Amino acid sequence: MKRTHLMIGAFFFCILAPNLLFPLLKTEADEGTGENRSLASFPAFSLETIDTWPSDVEDWIDDHAAFRNRFLSLNARLNLSLFQFGDSQDVITGKDGWYFYTLGSSVEDFLGTNRFSAEELRMLAEKLQTVHDAWEKQGTEFIFLCAPNKEGIYSEYLPDDFKAPGGPTRRNELIDYLNAHTSVPIIDPYPELKKRRDYQWYFKTDTHWNDAAGFLVSGQLIDAAGGTSTPIEDVTVAYEPRDPGDLANLFHMPESMCDDTKADVSGYRNNVTIHYDSATDDGNIAHISADQAPDPRRITIYRDSFGTALLAGLPKYFAHTDFYHWQAFEPEFLNENKPDVLVYEVVERDLGRMMEDLEKLMPTQK
Repeated sequence: MKRTHLMIGAFFFCILAPNLLFPLLKTEADEGTGENRSLASFPAFSLETIDTWPSDVEDWIDDHAAFRNRFLSLNARLNLSLFQFGDSQDVITGKDGWYFYTLGSSVEDFLGTNRFSAEELRMLAEKLQTVHDAWEKQGTEFIFLCAPNKEGIYSEYLPDDFKAPGGPTRRNELIDYLNAHTSVPIIDPYPELKKRRDYQWYFKTDTHWNDAAGFLVSGQLIDAAGGTSTPIEDVTVAYEPRDPGDLANLFHMPESMCDDTKADVSGYRNNVTIHYDSATDDGNIAHISADQAPDPRRITIYRDSFGTALLAGLPKYFAHTDFYHWQAFEPEFLNENKPDVLVYEVVERDLGRMMEDLEKLMPTQK
């Protein structure tokens, strides 16, 4: 009987010990999550939630378990060490330390299985032209920029069972159609990023392109807006180690196992001083002014997360640069700070959102 009591006591100690020790031993590493989502909150109990309450409580326990991040990091270390595998259904483990995204339409985009219909292409072209023409009447140049998915640019690092399609993808079919049926300036960085391997354009452990790509694409935008860009060969691009990116965070890769770099761009218009003013804590609305900028115009970027990298090149060229994340954007912002150049940037995997975006970008000023 005594042995049974000891076993029961030992069992409950093992269950309770992490929770008892957590307040004493927790560090910043135990706070929050790097999984690009909000942790589950404790659910309210009511007659309306009685069916889902048990599973919601389980989700809360899973997200708030003592030392959760450390255990997940340990699990990731074992998976990477033993199996070279990132344990997340949202992540594709590629070759040579490269990781890719499964969410959105990234996989379908690469395989070419989600192409627009002929009617969808026509409607998108008409809407884009309508928005362009409406802004042109107000003296604003409208430019469309499609940021390509990482999977297409670095397809050689995908697993061998991912084969490039024989026909066109949704992105290149759309861009070809827009070039043939509209007068809208179209920026397609894909050809330049794909053929050039003298620079690394994307992060290995993140979905996004880096500042080297941001600088190159900024130059393409400057040229399309009638300016004169600085070739990337005329600046210094240095690659430095970085922490795990958003893909690695999805499976809690330990920092010590991260083999990734960031691109630092320097030597570009050092005589220009920029003044950064973020209207929100998250930087989703930002206004930048520049002293001694060569172009006196105001450029506005309606962007997603890929637009952030354009900070590497645009703010030191234009006197005023505004960045609006699509989720924080309101049409009246463009009345408050009327742009001379308006850029609509969207990543390839979100092309299905174009009609919604273009409706928001129609000018409202009478």
